Amino acid sequence: MVKVLSDMKSSFGCCGALFTILAIVFSSGSVYGEDIRITPVVRAVQETKAAVVNVSTYEKVKERVNPFSGYTGDPYFDRFFNDFKEPRYENKSIRTSLGSGVIIDKNGYLITNWHVVQNSSTIKVATLDEKEYDALIIGSDPKSDLAILKIKSSQPFPCVTIGDSDNLLIGETVIAIGNPFGLSNTVTTGVVSALHRSIKKDDEQYENFIQTDASINPGNSGGPLLNIKGELIGINTAIYGEAQGIGFAIPVNTAKRIVNDLLRYGEVRSPWLGIYVQNLSRKIIQQFSYQGKHGVMITTVLPDSPAYQAGLRRGDIITAIDQQPVKSKESFATMLCSYTADNTIALSVFRDSSQKEYAVKAIAFPVSLVDEMCWKVLGIAVMENNASVAKKYGLYSSRGVVIKSTQENGQAEQRGLKPGDIMLQINENEIKNMEDFRKNIARNAQRETILVLIQRGPYGYYLNLEMVP
Repeated sequence: MVKVLSDMKSSFGCCGALFTILAIVFSSGSVYGEDIRITPVVRAVQETKAAVVNVSTYEKVKERVNPFSGYTGDPYFDRFFNDFKEPRYENKSIRTSLGSGVIIDKNGYLITNWHVVQNSSTIKVATLDEKEYDALIIGSDPKSDLAILKIKSSQPFPCVTIGDSDNLLIGETVIAIGNPFGLSNTVTTGVVSALHRSIKKDDEQYENFIQTDASINPGNSGGPLLNIKGELIGINTAIYGEAQGIGFAIPVNTAKRIVNDLLRYGEVRSPWLGIYVQNLSRKIIQQFSYQGKHGVMITTVLPDSPAYQAGLRRGDIITAIDQQPVKSKESFATMLCSYTADNTIALSVFRDSSQKEYAVKAIAFPVSLVDEMCWKVLGIAVMENNASVAKKYGLYSSRGVVIKSTQENGQAEQRGLKPGDIMLQINENEIKNMEDFRKNIARNAQRETILVLIQRGPYGYYLNLEMVP
């Protein structure tokens, strides 16, 4: 009997200890006094989610009115309406689209994708607490698909911590937050699948993307890609439509360079090095005893240019930009778009059978060189259009700039341009005067070609001109 009581006491003693442990676990979530569910991912999301916003855009459009709407579905009236020569339009209606954004400054500045806000007449931003604010576009860069907005409010906003996308590790955990299909603050996780990826979209080549397998769906565009510490490392921007689980983000270091230019200058100032390059051919490879697989050869180094001052010269083979391989002339130009004027760009160069490294301090193309470049490369000299010039050449308007002369056998003459032609647009940017003309030529000095709108008499037509000599 005594033994039985002793055993029972011992058993109840163990149970009491067990109950005590269970009480600790259920009250605190862990025997260590910390909720084991709060993983680094959860902590990063909790610290960051308030900086992620829903971006709604409203575009004013005109809709054609069917005068035979009462006969909807009748083939006879449908055909008549489709052939109607003088259509009537009702008042402007509103169309909406959804995207994401991330606040980078307590004053309400946020980053999103350009394609989210392009053509918008009104922009609304909804925060995590379901408050809605108006927002304005402060600056945008279609080439990089980035835009910066300002929330129209004087109150402080929670903002994200900016990380460093230059030291990412393939395989490290990343977190995407956004509003896919309008579902606000949706969180997905994955890893960095690859770095410095190239993608092609709508016949445009984009370079230097972060690739991730974190699920990115429509509506995520413009939202943040975070590392495990909750730092912003990228802006989600594209989905590879032919496969599942492949998403892309613009590296935050690229975004910082572009945003800084947009805030400081209102536009992105393209970097100018003062060189022209060409693709490698088998003959060039043999002539220079080059053993590499990729690269471009410098054909021209302009005097007193950044490249000239850095020591580059004709015949150098550029193999990499900031350690990333240059695969072609096109990729070289696209990779430069990740930088802005005033950036120092590291170039790996093959010369005299050895590899050399050069640091080139890029600048904006000097407006003072525009007239000289236009004559040597485009083969034209232009002048301001005004009433007297229009009268002299018998022009139909005094808009744009007028071609004053063309170089004999130059590009413009060979393409059919002649004195008296009016240039109205460069790459869809309206040219009102010489200042606009010089500014747009300088902005596009690194491009292969520009698209210009020419007016001759009552007619207008578009023409591609090469910017490379």
